[in-house]
Amino acid sequence: MAKKNKNTYQAPKPKRKSLAVRILIVALAVALFLGIIILPMASRVSAETDPANLVVKSFETGRLAEAISEAADGTDYNFIINVAVLSGTLNAQDYSALTAIPNLEILELAGTETEGGFIPENALPSRNQLSFISLPKNTSEIGSNAFSGNRKLTKVTMPATVTKIDDYAFAYCETLENFPISEAVVYIGEGAFQDCKAITEFVIPGGVTEIYPNTFSKCGFEKISIGPNVKKIGGSVFADCNNLKDIYAYGTEAPSLGGDVFRNVSASIHCYEDSEDSYQSWLQQNMTLSADLTGEYTLTAEVPKEIGDSYPEDEAGMTAEIHTETTVGAEDASEPDPSPAAEPVSADVQPQSSGGLSIGVVIVIVVMAMVIAVLATVLVMISRKKK
Repeated sequence: MAKKNKNTYQAPKPKRKSLAVRILIVALAVALFLGIIILPMASRVSAETDPANLVVKSFETGRLAEAISEAADGTDYNFIINVAVLSGTLNAQDYSALTAIPNLEILELAGTETEGGFIPENALPSRNQLSFISLPKNTSEIGSNAFSGNRKLTKVTMPATVTKIDDYAFAYCETLENFPISEAVVYIGEGAFQDCKAITEFVIPGGVTEIYPNTFSKCGFEKISIGPNVKKIGGSVFADCNNLKDIYAYGTEAPSLGGDVFRNVSASIHCYEDSEDSYQSWLQQNMTLSADLTGEYTLTAEVPKEIGDSYPEDEAGMTAEIHTETTVGAEDASEPDPSPAAEPVSADVQPQSSGGLSIGVVIVIVVMAMVIAVLATVLVMISRKKK
């Protein structure tokens, strides 16, 4: 029988990982977990329990960002939810400065002016939390996409000086309710109120002569009044307005219609008896015509002309306890009495701040330091046992 060769090579057994290495891996995993989970949770709690109101008394045009920074006085921008700018003239750069406040809910600009009376396009679109805004007192034109995509915006107040609402200015503002249209408005652009599902009624001013495509598509209103001077209605203007039941048409001649104007609409058209034949061209599937309109056209949704009325006590306004105030590069303006604020809703925190460490960051640093301390203690104890 062959003898077993003592020199036969045997592969070394793999070394088992030491306890210290295992503890190190677990500690790092725990630290990573804490960094991912606890930081946003702590920031959220801080934002809900310590919201801030910000007041800027006045500023120089183009320097609103500086005024906001001084007024914040080190407060994390994530925690600011209400902002009131009491005076000054805003330009495009100043509107951009307001986007640095990610959880802004209430914005009061009624005491300010906007450069040239024009709110620039894309002024404040797609804000996550914005629910109320009062527009500058000299506003005459609201630019394209100025406030589009503000899905939590429920109320807007604006002066009676507004004459033009450009394309998609308030599109996709799904919770916007009653919109204060003024009799001075002569132009409403394409898709201006598209997908505004919460608007229950709308009055098209007498100065409007054309309604452009998709202006009110997918809106939630139940009735609409069309001014007497509208001559043309573009494609899909009222398409998919499933709640629309009554259309009050004040024109003596039916405006011409584009394609799919009343797609998926079942409504009754109300016109003057003398105009009944003209509006026969509007009849489509599920549409009816009633020549029962009486009286002259009046605009019932006109906004109040007094700027002070832009702050109804039960709708919006800054809380009585003002966070801080500042003046940058301009003389102090008289401060109006702030109105009581609506209760703030919880805000989803975004990773943006204005200097300094937020409370959430401090908590994570402390926890990670404790983990490291425990790890170091365990390693020292293991090392002593081996000796």
